[in-house]
Amino acid sequence: MHFESPSIFPVPRSVTVLLLLVAGACGVSPTPAPEVQRQAITGGVPEPGAPAVVAIVPVSPLCGEPDEASPVLCTGTLVAPRVVLTAAHCVESPDVSQVLSVVFSPEPARALPSERVRVLEGRLHPAFNAVENDIGVLLLAEDAPVAPVPLAEVSLPADVVGRTLRVVGFGRDDEGQTGRRRSGTVQVAAVEAGTFSILASPGMSCGGDSGGPLFLEAEGAERLVGVTSYGDPACTRGTNMRVDVQTAFLQAILDEVARAPPTRPSDEPTVDACSARCQGHADCPLGMACVTRPDGERSCAVAGLEAGRFGADCTGADGYPLCVKAGGGACRSWLPCEGTAPEDEEDGGGCAASGSRGGSGMALAALLVLAVAAARSRGTHATGGRAG
Repeated sequence: MHFESPSIFPVPRSVTVLLLLVAGACGVSPTPAPEVQRQAITGGVPEPGAPAVVAIVPVSPLCGEPDEASPVLCTGTLVAPRVVLTAAHCVESPDVSQVLSVVFSPEPARALPSERVRVLEGRLHPAFNAVENDIGVLLLAEDAPVAPVPLAEVSLPADVVGRTLRVVGFGRDDEGQTGRRRSGTVQVAAVEAGTFSILASPGMSCGGDSGGPLFLEAEGAERLVGVTSYGDPACTRGTNMRVDVQTAFLQAILDEVARAPPTRPSDEPTVDACSARCQGHADCPLGMACVTRPDGERSCAVAGLEAGRFGADCTGADGYPLCVKAGGGACRSWLPCEGTAPEDEEDGGGCAASGSRGGSGMALAALLVLAVAAARSRGTHATGGRAG
């Protein structure tokens, strides 16, 4: 579900763009959902195991915005050292994959830096629509710190209806909180050509669990058989994508990444991004995206922001122009390609080097949280339209 920034906040256009990208990560609800009190993986329990089940979180481009404060948007499963399986609606915006990380920790807010891996790009099923083929992958910038769950070539058994599956995710718990890996049991209610539906038994996926796995015990081991997609607002039933019918799509990506892991150009914050040209996101360094400028040309910009260039060094997120993350851990002011006043660059781009400018950075952090919370309250989950 997409949200415009509230009119009471005088946010710059670049902030509005980032809000739309982050809110879009949770997908579009097919129909408006009523306001309900959500329960997550109902009857579930904390899951300190299942290390390959990851939280998908946004990465703020602003300096001073801690990664630990990022809300969980979706869940995924590591199926190869650099490939995370998730729902297509978690990666459906062409730009969203440029500002995401996956977190390999039972509690993302407490994750170590080594447990956070940046996303290089996202791939979604070419035939994805509102109710079909809701499956996609995230390609990682480096090998994951845990072992993957292999994709077993196993079809759903003929007697699977009525059987119990295990669902895992970082969605809302019984107190309405998110951000902790949990698991629970569900019961298979029906099987279709590309999907299967489940009922609470007593567990159930909910907001934040989209893209998470469903496991079936077969031949003495758990097999990954489904990906959480959508369901009813009360989180009592859900529809999941079948993994066994997506073998060709997934195997092609796994083979491609195994042959040649994806890469990005090195980040050189001294390069004038306004004068450089690009054709697609892959032409830009990690954390940047190929965006269209006001003059119609395309150049690399900090992902989620309008076309611009790096200015002087700065600190913190408080101020405008924005103070953004550049290569090598540096923080630089971000100056739009048009209408940049020379004095803005002289004092560090108006960022928080002095702390005397406005609080557009902190306003962005608050709006990011509001956007995600609003998305969930309006029914964007595995059991209330598209899940985030």
